[in-house]
Amino acid sequence: MEEQHRLNVLDGLRAVAILLVIGYHYFVRWTPPLSANDLYPYGSVGAHFWLFRYGDMGVQLFFIISGFVISMTLFRSRSIGNFFWKRFSRLFPTMLLCSLLSFVILHALPQDAFVPHWRDFLPSLTFSDPLLWSKAFGTPFAAVDGAYWSLFVEVKFYFWVSVVYFGFGPKRFVPAFAWLFGALVLLYLAMRALDLPHLWSLDFIFALSSLPWFAAGIGFYALYAHTGKRVGWVLLVEAAAALATLRLGSHAGTLAYFIVIALSYAVFLAFLLRPRWVAWLAYRPLAAVGVASYSLYLLHQSIGVAILDIVRQHLGSEDLAASALLAPVLAAGLVGMSLLIYRYWEAPAKNALLSWASDRRAAAANPALRETP
Repeated sequence: MEEQHRLNVLDGLRAVAILLVIGYHYFVRWTPPLSANDLYPYGSVGAHFWLFRYGDMGVQLFFIISGFVISMTLFRSRSIGNFFWKRFSRLFPTMLLCSLLSFVILHALPQDAFVPHWRDFLPSLTFSDPLLWSKAFGTPFAAVDGAYWSLFVEVKFYFWVSVVYFGFGPKRFVPAFAWLFGALVLLYLAMRALDLPHLWSLDFIFALSSLPWFAAGIGFYALYAHTGKRVGWVLLVEAAAALATLRLGSHAGTLAYFIVIALSYAVFLAFLLRPRWVAWLAYRPLAAVGVASYSLYLLHQSIGVAILDIVRQHLGSEDLAASALLAPVLAAGLVGMSLLIYRYWEAPAKNALLSWASDRRAAAANPALRETP
């Protein structure tokens, strides 16, 4: 019961992260100077509000949570195949449904701001960077929704962290990751100091601009699971130092960037050491949004902003104040849709795939189960 309550806090934290990202996409990302055209009916009225302006850092908060949760999943996986099947069961069915929904809805709406192509399903459903497909076929590929970029980063992290975990074993996983992560950061800094070419490739292969956030999540998990407190603290220090020195990713080098690092660390340390301080994150409606945050993340940007753009084209300037209410209404509607998707598709599909794999393992272990009565 206590562990479930603590994990509910993480769900609440997911909700905070997705709401920050929605605020950024609905008030900042699609208005100048970040966008050539203003797609909001209310213009840039909320673009300078700090909570919206830096809301894209909610993705980095997702990465810390992912580092924590993926560490937990690894320790509960029997093999690398079992680990990736769990990830596939969790991610693919919902990506399939949400990318199809986005494609159909965006083509049905009278808009031209976001027009995905059929080929965009290739990077989306394979969780791979569109750049790879563009290079392979010589034609531009994109994701069905631009927000999917963070899923491509996540899958890179899954690959490398599973290689370390199953290569070194559970007992040496955290120390090995700490050593390898530190070596990778030092290599990048040395290459940058020497002005060596192809520096970008190191970031592309290892998702280095996001890796410190994942590393922090692994460090927090090490403290949580008592798998090595000292090395957990080492990882947290390494991650903070990397974030400060690499200067990669959104808002790097600005004061807001360091504030986000400090707040993220403070929330997770409170989660571990003073859980009562963050117990409010387990509030059921908030945690429910966090549980459904995956489909909400996949659906919110292109569909939501396309609707905002349609409204912008049909509203006069006198309707500016009223139009600002459209963003929270849209967000609430997508939250409701995501909760339905989680209940009737995401959770059942994941459970069905995991159950199917479990039955196959049982049948392989006991040949009698394969015999027809």
